Amino acid sequence: MQNPTLIDFLARRFPASTRTTLRQMLKSGRVRVNGSRALDAKRTIEPRDNVQVIDRPREVAPDTSRQQHSLAIVYEDADVLVVNKPAGLLTSTVPREPRPTLLAQVRDYLKASDPKARLGLIHRLDRDATGLLIFSKNDAAYTSLKHQFYHHSVTREYLAVVHGAPNPPAGRIENRLTEHPDGTVHATRNIKAQRAVTDYQTIARRGKRSVLKVTLHTGRKHQIRAHLSGRGVPIVGDTVYGPESAEAHILLAAVRLTIEHPQTGKQMTFEIQPPAYFDRDLRPGE
Repeated sequence: MQNPTLIDFLARRFPASTRTTLRQMLKSGRVRVNGSRALDAKRTIEPRDNVQVIDRPREVAPDTSRQQHSLAIVYEDADVLVVNKPAGLLTSTVPREPRPTLLAQVRDYLKASDPKARLGLIHRLDRDATGLLIFSKNDAAYTSLKHQFYHHSVTREYLAVVHGAPNPPAGRIENRLTEHPDGTVHATRNIKAQRAVTDYQTIARRGKRSVLKVTLHTGRKHQIRAHLSGRGVPIVGDTVYGPESAEAHILLAAVRLTIEHPQTGKQMTFEIQPPAYFDRDLRPGE
């Protein structure tokens, strides 16, 4: 079978996107092949090639030290490592990218503490979000966790502080999301786009803001941000999907994660408190 061109490869990977959108991805420098920027849509893609599509470029601080954030370990055993990612830190990025990432920090940590571990990236959080992420430490754990995430058998709960109040105060948002050339994600009627399901529940009102508990049933890029913005209640601090804000961080935190342990089969739940900058909205009373 003849190897596909790059544009054909992208069309298979993003069936909801038009060829014009895919060419714009290339033109804007968001497509990398084996770590290098790819511009030629007719380039042949070999089976060994690593093709990645990255988020649109954003301004970052010049400090590229991996020690900019300390590694906050929530739980660790021979199979899994659960950490609390701070806001502002990328989960991962393309090879030879100088910006610090959580994946690089975890790799450095395991290289020193458990050299035989085979690190596996299971899922991601947006750079500006914070909260729980789980990594595998061997091939069997990676296969098990990936299977659980693929079949949506894990439980992922978030806290989000939003502008306004959702109507109704609790419910389910279900639609299909497609990525635009600028890296943002929006609802579409294209049946080939990715199905996305989010449950939300209002747990507090604080003046012109609401605090929501959000449960993900699928894990699409920017899913919570796009869904809540589409419902008319963008997340505070999210200037991509909402209004300008004086907040230094997006008020979105992954606070609870339940998995089936890949070795024992036991259900395990990890839970953290959101960062201190949530306090004004989470404290009791008005």
